[in-house]
Amino acid sequence: MKIIHITYAFGLGGIETMLRNIVNEQVKYGHEIHLIVINNAVNEELHDSLDKRIVFHNIGRHAGSKNPLPYVRLNMLLGSINADVIHLHYSSIARFIWLPSLKKKLCATQHDVCTKQNSKTLHLVKRLYAISNVVKDDIWNKMHLKSEVVLNGIKPELICHTPHKPNAKFKIVQVGRLMHEKKGQHILLKAIQKLISEGYKNMEVDLIGTGDSMDYLKTLANNLNISDCVHFLGAKEQSYIFKHLHEYDLFVQPSIYEGFGLTVTEAMAAKVPVLVSENQGPLEIIDNGQFGYYFKNMDIDDCAVKIALFLNRKNDVSMIDNAYNRVINLYNVEKTATIYLKKYEDFITSGYDDNLLE
Repeated sequence: MKIIHITYAFGLGGIETMLRNIVNEQVKYGHEIHLIVINNAVNEELHDSLDKRIVFHNIGRHAGSKNPLPYVRLNMLLGSINADVIHLHYSSIARFIWLPSLKKKLCATQHDVCTKQNSKTLHLVKRLYAISNVVKDDIWNKMHLKSEVVLNGIKPELICHTPHKPNAKFKIVQVGRLMHEKKGQHILLKAIQKLISEGYKNMEVDLIGTGDSMDYLKTLANNLNISDCVHFLGAKEQSYIFKHLHEYDLFVQPSIYEGFGLTVTEAMAAKVPVLVSENQGPLEIIDNGQFGYYFKNMDIDDCAVKIALFLNRKNDVSMIDNAYNRVINLYNVEKTATIYLKKYEDFITSGYDDNLLE
């Protein structure tokens, strides 16, 4: 098959790094894979990590530009490639694909639960894929559109999972974009302050990532008098995270809403215990508490109580190996990539039938 993947940017976000892994797997099966990035936002390391057989195209649009010429170039490029399938990783890209011969080949992955912004163009494609059962249900409940689940996957073999010796300080890590309205980092910081006020002293928190909430969270940490034990490490390359994740005692994902939670699976693959908020995607990953712990969504007190379980070494350590095996068997990108290939074949065989409606 000749397959095109399209995304707006190619940076260090979860969607882009997973897309890199998917195309690198798909090209191994002899398919002609094209990756089109619309904006002039390409991370050099991520680009260099692409399999050399993948044909990479950068349209070079400036983010936020109203100039239609980049989209004219996009349509011309798509027409010249004449792929069997065009896979969008943001459904809104469908607005800028104009030719009927191209529009009929569009499929898209919904990478998060539905919001007004990310779901209003879902109906413009012929096939929809959801990254979790939570997202599939959300698409149906909010948009009344059918979708097919293709679980996100990682490359666990790249993640160090060597057991580390506990240090004098209990080390907590949170990985993700600093966007507290969604990712809930402020909840974690307030839970840490509560624990310190209760006498828990020997702990530190590393926040890996960058984003619009950086200044807010730094100010919050200062106001809570916890700046000495909270470290903002900024954005890190995936290779750094995979090398150092196993050095932590606990991974916390306090998201307020989340369609999946790729970093949760990475922590499980590093054999680090995980604590997630009781919502949507992350809860599905840990199978409602079978493979990790959870706290009530947005509940600072409950978050603190659950962290205290780990501080007091009262957590169920058998979960760690079980969680690792769950990732190996269920959230492996090799499986993700091959399932997508099967979905493409079904789409083509159907004559590009639209199956979004009942």
